[in-house]
Amino acid sequence: MTRKKIVGITIAGLVVLCAGAVIAMKAAQPEAAESATIITAKHAQLASIENYNDGQNSFSEDFNPVIRERTLRDSGRKSVGLFIKNVYFRIVGDIAFDTTELSAVLFPRTPGDPIVLDDPTSFIFHPLHGQVTLPPKALSALFNQYLADYDDSQLRNIEASTDDSGQLVVEGEAAKIPGVWLPFHMAGRVTLEQGHLFVYRPDEIKLGPMEAKGLLEAINLQLSKLLQIESEGAGFSGNNVVLDLNHALPPPEQSVHVANMKIDSAGVHLDITSDKNPELPEPVVKSDSYVMLQGGDIRIQRAVITDARLQLMARDGGKLNASLYNYRQQMVNGVLDATPAGEIAIYLADYVPVDYVGSALPEDSDAS
Repeated sequence: MTRKKIVGITIAGLVVLCAGAVIAMKAAQPEAAESATIITAKHAQLASIENYNDGQNSFSEDFNPVIRERTLRDSGRKSVGLFIKNVYFRIVGDIAFDTTELSAVLFPRTPGDPIVLDDPTSFIFHPLHGQVTLPPKALSALFNQYLADYDDSQLRNIEASTDDSGQLVVEGEAAKIPGVWLPFHMAGRVTLEQGHLFVYRPDEIKLGPMEAKGLLEAINLQLSKLLQIESEGAGFSGNNVVLDLNHALPPPEQSVHVANMKIDSAGVHLDITSDKNPELPEPVVKSDSYVMLQGGDIRIQRAVITDARLQLMARDGGKLNASLYNYRQQMVNGVLDATPAGEIAIYLADYVPVDYVGSALPEDSDAS
């Protein structure tokens, strides 16, 4: 074959290849354009979600501002907003507040950390504004399950009751001498001091069959010399019992200011105030009873949620009866839902009475 023929064939082949490439490129152009359109649409969706979330959280700038540079793992906020409406909110067991409405913030002890629901010692609970009630059953549980629940305690089987006259009655058993338990009865009124101290001033004290208050006064002896409570947040002062609301409850640590207190047959009603009084945010799901966690970062179970919008409600409807220390059990037996914007709605199962904290391990686990 001559050189001219070889060159001619080569040129012809190149022409064919170029033509094929042009045809292929033209054929691929619609597909590439379509891919670009899909990516653009996805970016637009993400932008709209971020704009929506920014709008939902904008109201919290006054009480929960962004104080750090935001990242994918950190919303930059100093706390998490907590909003409760018409909920029987248990800390643990029967230690609970019947909450009409309450706004609060949760501060992590280590700035930048998420709020870890499974470790109540890791954050501080700071109520902002609202109304809560401590029922007599909860006041009894506070002593039986926490304040007087330690070895060599001198108090046991405490039962509190209140009436519409504003009187608090406390009964139980006391032992100044180890092993010798006597029934006791106290009745009187409670005054509020410094926004967080409840001072119980009984005008009636009985130990066993004796009327003890007059006897103690006659021999110049005070109740505090006979009985002690070895718990932070509660103690005897003379013949009075002093309860510090900021230290008397199980963790998380409290930082609360009570403006007004009223006692009736339903319990001890507290009006809580601070220099902030935010409105409740729009809930994820319309409901008359819920807990909202909004703004900031929170760890629930194994998941960390940034810029949270998380709502808890009763799975079976009606008033939510929720427990902080036992939320796992209620969540596992409940239902989880989500919105396209990433908001989470959790319908908790009904609270199952427990004294303390139930096991979080699977029933067939061999872990000890």
